Amino acid sequence: MPKRFSRRLLAALLLLSPLTAPARADGLDDRIGEGLFRRMWVAAPTATQAADGLGPLYNARGCAACHPKGGGGRPPDPAVAEDQGVGFALKMNDDPVYGRQIQSNAIPGQIAEGRPTVRYREETARFPDGDTARLRRPTYGIANLGYGPLAATTRLTPRVAPRVHGMGLLDAIPDDVIEAEAAKQREEGVVAGRPNHVPADGALRVGRFGWKASNPSLDRQNSEAFSLDVGMSTPSFRDPWGDCTAAQTACRAGPHGDSKQFEGLEIPSSIIGLIDGYLRDLPPDGGLEPPKDAAGTALFAAVGCASCHRPSYTTGVDPARPALSNRTVFPHSDLLLHDMGDGLADEVPMFQARGRDWRTTPLWGLNRLAAQDGRLTLLHDGRARSVTEAILWHGGEAEKARKNFMDLPREARKRLVRYVLGL
Repeated sequence: MPKRFSRRLLAALLLLSPLTAPARADGLDDRIGEGLFRRMWVAAPTATQAADGLGPLYNARGCAACHPKGGGGRPPDPAVAEDQGVGFALKMNDDPVYGRQIQSNAIPGQIAEGRPTVRYREETARFPDGDTARLRRPTYGIANLGYGPLAATTRLTPRVAPRVHGMGLLDAIPDDVIEAEAAKQREEGVVAGRPNHVPADGALRVGRFGWKASNPSLDRQNSEAFSLDVGMSTPSFRDPWGDCTAAQTACRAGPHGDSKQFEGLEIPSSIIGLIDGYLRDLPPDGGLEPPKDAAGTALFAAVGCASCHRPSYTTGVDPARPALSNRTVFPHSDLLLHDMGDGLADEVPMFQARGRDWRTTPLWGLNRLAAQDGRLTLLHDGRARSVTEAILWHGGEAEKARKNFMDLPREARKRLVRYVLGL
């Protein structure tokens, strides 16, 4: 346990958060990290400073609110009035008033920025053999804008929260191994994946987390989520007002939970370290062993899926984390950016990621969701309700693989979908 984590603070956390041991209980630190992951933070000031600092503007009151049971989010349901989805947010290209993200909730005395909305237009895709599939094309908006209109140059890009299992293993893959995969793809010329080089700690690092690979480490990913989604400061994002801009004066002047005993922050290094440690130790939902369906593996490669959804990586050696070291893992992602075409494009670049670029999504863990095929929320905005629908949205570098999938006989298409849902 970090030395700066006092006995008094530990006692407060144990009293305030009902803790249950995760399935692979790895000791007290992980139990506390799990409790902090599940904690619902409250607005300051409170008598217990270890639990306050929410907002003033926010999307969720805690990590588990966006990642229930470690899973992903979903977009708003247009058929349900006032539904804001789960773990869903609208990001922006730095609006001068609203900042980087729309915060749909506010603590008492503050004004929320707005409520995300979505409308879908149903479309039909037809396979060469006559089969059809339904796609839904989304249009996003914001109801009840609290601070006036968006700037004319502001562009919205939606995000659903990803699943968090297996993040520690992805964090343990060395940067140079990911760079080597990009070099290999350039040489082979089939696809053209690129790392997203992002600034961190005064240097450029290879991004690997986020839909556009915009964060290079688990710590950075979690810290940004606290800032944008919960409105709380961390060592990496020190503003106690989160994403509130200088134009939102009431928000910046509102109550905050930063205090001297917590490094002048709301989420000090001790707390973010415990949450990082808990997530780092969460194994993936599946993927610890290679797929056993040899025919499915061959079909996955023949169609072209494996060109971007690289089946395996080997983690680096970290003496501080032997359990994560030198392990062959099967995320089915190269962690690189790929041009996915106009159908999925937004107009919000992130560092070296352009509007059409998206990180290859790890596929491990879909086996836990297989029974929901047809009711899934896949892709960056959750528009795809099935594996088939997600594949049919692929374009750009994945256009050939999409066409190969469409040209398969019906039973082969079903076989491929079953394979993906088994990962």
